Amino acid sequence: MNGYRFYTATSLLMLTALFTACQKSAPAPQEESGVNAETEIIPEPNAGSEKPQLTVAISVDIAPYVMKNATTGIEVDIATQALPGYQLNFVQMPYEKLQSAVAEDRADMALGVQKFKDVEGIFYSDNFIDFVNAAITKKSANLKIEKVADLADHKVLTWQDAYLEVGPEFEKLFAPDSPQRKNYVEVADQSEQVQQFWDAKDAVIVIDRSIFNAISQAMGHKLSEVEYASIFPEATYFKANFEEADVRDAFNAGLKKLCSSGDYAKLLKKHKIDLPSTICDSKAQP
Repeated sequence: MNGYRFYTATSLLMLTALFTACQKSAPAPQEESGVNAETEIIPEPNAGSEKPQLTVAISVDIAPYVMKNATTGIEVDIATQALPGYQLNFVQMPYEKLQSAVAEDRADMALGVQKFKDVEGIFYSDNFIDFVNAAITKKSANLKIEKVADLADHKVLTWQDAYLEVGPEFEKLFAPDSPQRKNYVEVADQSEQVQQFWDAKDAVIVIDRSIFNAISQAMGHKLSEVEYASIFPEATYFKANFEEADVRDAFNAGLKKLCSSGDYAKLLKKHKIDLPSTICDSKAQP
């Protein structure tokens, strides 16, 4: 038994020495520089993968053009699809502030403005949206509105600076120094404008038909109770303005693509806007 134990112990010593020698002779595996074997390898983001950011001034909610805190609406959709290479961050403000938002460095671009005059360093787009305005009355008021002059003796509810935007006759009638100005009321919030119309007995509301229809129906009013007088130019066109000319150029190119692809017409249908003509028609081009 003693000899057997000696033989067994000797054998174990020899095996241990042989295993140790093999470990020393085998090259140790090289760990990749900067990589922990227990950490998931996450690739670095591609340089330039994030879109450039643009702050976009847009009106307060006016269905169907701007809705749900500027997360939807046709103006939001047009801008987003016309500028797919940019991340648009919408900032809502009253209409009267949109005109100066870019000039006052409160936005990189503003939607729904008009070019009354050239302003140095401000770049205006082609027309991007058009409104079809009407003088709307309640049938129960029995008002006869057949021309702009017929508005003179009635309370007229409209949006900010409307007298500058719906034709020369309207501007002359309701200019700040005109005697008819006393009957003229500009309302910053067009939902409030519509509400004031329905609350009044015999007021006239001058407003885009699609806006009036959408807001009135949301309030539970029946459109069969009103009459539409088409006494203004066929459409009022609005533009976007920009701090940088190259962004303006990209926007114009995006508009042309939306028109040629038919996507602009699809957006109108999506938001239930029915227009006699659109910015895609040649006569509407600037």
